[in-house]
Amino acid sequence: MLKDTLQKINILSKKVRRLPPDKLYARLKLGIKKEVLNSPQYITLQTVSACNLGCKHCFINNYGDEIEDGQIRIMKMAEFDKILERIKPIVKNAEYFTFSSFEALLNKHLFEMMDKILAINPQMKFPFLSNTMLLSQEKISQLEKYPISEICISLDGKSKEVVESFKTGVDYDNVINSLQLLGQSSLKENVAVGFVAHKKNIHELPDYVDFINELGIKLIYVSNLLSFTKNNANEVLYSPDGNNEAQALFNEAIKRAKKNNQTIQLPELKPIVKGCQACETFFIDTNGNVAPCDFLAVTTPFTLFGNTIKNPPQIYGNVLFDDPLEIYRSEGYTSFRNAHRLGKELPDVCKNCIDGYGLMCSNRKVYS
Repeated sequence: MLKDTLQKINILSKKVRRLPPDKLYARLKLGIKKEVLNSPQYITLQTVSACNLGCKHCFINNYGDEIEDGQIRIMKMAEFDKILERIKPIVKNAEYFTFSSFEALLNKHLFEMMDKILAINPQMKFPFLSNTMLLSQEKISQLEKYPISEICISLDGKSKEVVESFKTGVDYDNVINSLQLLGQSSLKENVAVGFVAHKKNIHELPDYVDFINELGIKLIYVSNLLSFTKNNANEVLYSPDGNNEAQALFNEAIKRAKKNNQTIQLPELKPIVKGCQACETFFIDTNGNVAPCDFLAVTTPFTLFGNTIKNPPQIYGNVLFDDPLEIYRSEGYTSFRNAHRLGKELPDVCKNCIDGYGLMCSNRKVYS
């Protein structure tokens, strides 16, 4: 009992130190609620395991090949209803619901799904990710009717050439037009951009900050490129010893963001065991399986410093057959989350993924 209490105090201390000052109260309140209820506050249901782009660096393009158990699917409404009925107890207490880690707009039932979630929990908020290829004025007008807590638009460069050479099938002009439309909508205060940094676009980052500011966007998320196979391993910026050239560009980006009154979140360039925040989300795949994240729901390869490792899926249960709360509270799943929260020793299945080392999305440094 004493050991568990001390561990919880240690976890809380680490979380508080990592929180941006302006987010401290809200996140602390959310953490206390999660601890008291022992129920997830973030839910992701993979209503889409597909994408309208074919980017070489994305792991979904290895589905059926390197990732032999990966399934390209768009969830049907009847399947959603069945899963929603099963997860209703955790939906009632959660704060955030995400409909896919890919392009959620691919599912034609998205807005009907939102309505059904809100019927269960009217306080639910919907974080939203998009590459904008399906984001029309009509879709934006529909999104304005819902509690979208954040809409993060993927834009990995300032110039058309750089952006379109990195993401296969993306239309730069469409992305910029979508950002302008969002800037004229009621969602404008909740718009952010995501920039995946690699050797071929990092030179644009400082000017990118100013460019994004001209579009009225005040929040920038920068992540390092995750190399699943060895195909993109030569494009990453991070190394065991860091990267002075990239760090200088990061520093200039920070300087410009502060001048523009923007917030920029930046990853490490040298790996430091920090733990991954993805496992805080109750992730459910298209078949109802619960995994720590979309990567660990299938046999995803991870390449880190020339070494590629594939692990079997890390599945803790299936909401169609098991009680969702029992899955979340199970010893194995709890131990997995606590290992990442403590940030001392990563679980074996995560030791080759950059997100546990502060190199991607989790535990980035916040500058504002």
